[in-house]
Amino acid sequence: MKGIRKLILVCLLVCLVCSFVSAAAQKEQIKSKKITLLTFTEYHAAIQATIDAYMAKNPDITIVLEEYPFSEYNEAVTIKLGSKGNIDLVMTDTTMPSGYAYRGWIQPVDTYFTAQERAEFAPALVDAGMYDGLLYSPPVCNSSQALFYNKDLLDRAGIQYPSDDPLKRLTWEEIVAISQKVMSATSDKSVYGIVFEQVDRPYQVLPIPNSLGANAFSPDGMKVDGYLNSPKFVEAMQWYSDIHNVYNVAPRGVSASDSVGLFQAGKVAFIVANVFNYATFDKLDTLRFGYAPYPYFKQGAPATPTGSWHLSLAAGSGNVDASIDFMKYFTLGEGNKIFLDTRGAFASSKATLEAYQTDSAYANFPQSIMRLASYEAQNTAYPRPSTLAYGEFETIVESAFADIRNGLNVTDALNSAVQRLNTQLAMYK
Repeated sequence: MKGIRKLILVCLLVCLVCSFVSAAAQKEQIKSKKITLLTFTEYHAAIQATIDAYMAKNPDITIVLEEYPFSEYNEAVTIKLGSKGNIDLVMTDTTMPSGYAYRGWIQPVDTYFTAQERAEFAPALVDAGMYDGLLYSPPVCNSSQALFYNKDLLDRAGIQYPSDDPLKRLTWEEIVAISQKVMSATSDKSVYGIVFEQVDRPYQVLPIPNSLGANAFSPDGMKVDGYLNSPKFVEAMQWYSDIHNVYNVAPRGVSASDSVGLFQAGKVAFIVANVFNYATFDKLDTLRFGYAPYPYFKQGAPATPTGSWHLSLAAGSGNVDASIDFMKYFTLGEGNKIFLDTRGAFASSKATLEAYQTDSAYANFPQSIMRLASYEAQNTAYPRPSTLAYGEFETIVESAFADIRNGLNVTDALNSAVQRLNTQLAMYK
């Protein structure tokens, strides 16, 4: 009997030791991971600053970036995630979590985020990161747009600076009239009235028809006919065409990569751009600028862009524990503040949105633009369509908007986009 007891004791001790060894090995395994993050080059500085801070606290974890220019990013994501490559984390546009989850490219992180942690984010951003009742992609940041203006060009034309009060915002009709005055006041034929930072991209253009109450999709995200080509949508996009082809206050041959440079060079009176641009503009001694709220149609209502970037766990990740640890650091922890401060980006957390209104750091120009952005996020923000086919939609409608900007008949361009999208949507039914 004594021998049996001794044997049982030895077995228990062995099991206990193995348990400790296993736990230590698992902990060591987490600490020695290499994480690959798929992202785009335009956010390099802010993401790298976050990574550097994280790795300084976690020296056994290495995070490497696989980066592509934004113009090539969607294609890179399709290839990398579709092939279940060596990607662990992926920066994900706010419109894409449901589509990526539907395709099996990303995996849910629902069990890793408590109800209390989710409640720290703006509710609309949590909803954007959900699919089929599960959280897939917590938000990294939010976004808002403003109307930046060149003080020198407005001074030359004798134009009063627009108010930064969201209750006194300019209309799109007023923008045309002011732009014409600015262009008439200079002999420089390379000066224009207005340009959009994200030329032809749905994120920035869709709020124009949204102001008239027009939506690109049906509520279920599965129908575009009667929506994308509705009379109100056509009316709004006719204005977009006219500023380029009738009023000629906006340049036609400008790409998204050129637009900010035109404003910085003093060649444009107004640029509709992301609020974080204030940080770049403020560093230029040659640029005297101000900001005002995103315009709307006189017969419509204010509608402003919203939504930004989330972080997703790739389905092919072999480093789940370490990836989740960084995900939390990046979205909820100290890393989020590092990213926001480096980028000059707009927060996704409710606490920071509230702080913009009360913190003295945002009381004075140009940081005060965050107070405007906070108001817009809570009162006028209009999210992009929620649809499984958003990737296809963005490609098709961006091409249609470019055609409209270049003078193609608005109704024809939108009807053609509807026909192409009908084919794509059929694959999800």
